[in-house]
Amino acid sequence: MSQAKDVLQALLGNVPTEELSLDEQRTVFEKIKQRLASAPDLRTELLSLYKVKGFSDFALSLMWVARQTERDPLMVSVSPEDTTLVFSSFRRAMGESAFLQAGTSGALRMPGDVTEDVGVTGPVGSGDARTFSVLLEQFVESVQGGDEQRTDLLESVVKECEAIAAGDFPYDYREFCSLLAESLNYVSGNQLLDDIRVLNIFANIPAAVAQWADTAPEGRAGLLAEEIGVLRDFKSHFE
Repeated sequence: MSQAKDVLQALLGNVPTEELSLDEQRTVFEKIKQRLASAPDLRTELLSLYKVKGFSDFALSLMWVARQTERDPLMVSVSPEDTTLVFSSFRRAMGESAFLQAGTSGALRMPGDVTEDVGVTGPVGSGDARTFSVLLEQFVESVQGGDEQRTDLLESVVKECEAIAAGDFPYDYREFCSLLAESLNYVSGNQLLDDIRVLNIFANIPAAVAQWADTAPEGRAGLLAEEIGVLRDFKSHFE
């Protein structure tokens, strides 16, 4: 992921941190930037950041850029839109996080140092389909690799799905997420996470969500229809 790390560092270097209202916020941003630069495993570091309360959207936005880089070997920079996405998600994180208490002057603690303190797994993000597709891809990869994080990621996906299903989103997106949450709860309840049939069923779902997200709203009709049909029949594969 050296190319992805280079692109992320370039992106973070272009973020207008002077627009942040507090010096403490700029300090946190710089520490995260340095931590990602020195991380031996970028994916693991981003997953750790994802688990920190309030920082899920920020971590997913960075994962999105990293994924874009992996798919385009010639990519050396990101779009202004992606920079805006990353910066806005960081600002939201600082507003929601446990690291910066208004009116306090105590030492700041970095994401990853306080994961146990805040006791959060599976935070709910904004429902953005691009970053949601990255979360789904991380989950599928963790199942493929038998990672210890796969159970936590499953819980994160379920919580995100439930939030989207109850939110103000297009009907097919909400229906898809509702069915996906139901299917994953079935997997969890029946201890099927390591069943090869689960991996086969979920393998193409992240790409379908990414395609839906990258398509203009007027062209999205039917893009999730196949996945919705598969998820409707999900339990029949195990009966």
